[in-house]
Amino acid sequence: MNPEKLVHAQTVEALFVRAFENRLTPACREALRKAGLNLDHKLERTYSLDQWKDFLRIAAAHVYGGVPAEAAYYSLGERFMDAWFGTFLGRALLGVAKLAGPRRMLLHAGHGFRAGNTFSEVTIVERGPTSLELGMNDVLADQPTFAAGLLARAVELSGGWRVVAIPEGFDGTTCTFHIRWAEAPAVASLNGNATADGQAADSRPRA
Repeated sequence: MNPEKLVHAQTVEALFVRAFENRLTPACREALRKAGLNLDHKLERTYSLDQWKDFLRIAAAHVYGGVPAEAAYYSLGERFMDAWFGTFLGRALLGVAKLAGPRRMLLHAGHGFRAGNTFSEVTIVERGPTSLELGMNDVLADQPTFAAGLLARAVELSGGWRVVAIPEGFDGTTCTFHIRWAEAPAVASLNGNATADGQAADSRPRA
């Protein structure tokens, strides 16, 4: 019998407590409660992967209502990564990632995923100094764009520039992501949200 796929509390906390803080509507919070996530009480130690997927569906529908599912899940992935690096464990990992740079950070991405759940496995095929293929045994969501969003944001936060993360071969569970980035110019190291001409580059929908 295969062990149950479980998501740790810090993963749920990163998105639904830290990223959204108090910005979820009462209707969204009630929908989450019915799905097994009561944000008015202490989080459980773990949640099943099916529960986690339910939570993501509810967030996509309530926070990004009217946005195509692929884009909504991509933004959820970005938000999750921002918030994950704000956790105690995430802050430590971010410090290491910034020193290591995007390539080495991705080569060790499996450690980060396994810190958040009991089942993630990652494979890497390097294609060049600033490109690689990353295979995931489970993309953690109904849409592979959730993982694409979090991977792209992780590369940005570790110093990548003009990041592209393209999912391919998604079979409902597994997927391969083609990830490319450029070395960040000097201005980007001072302001991670600035473009080369100094304009803000954050176009993600926000709650």
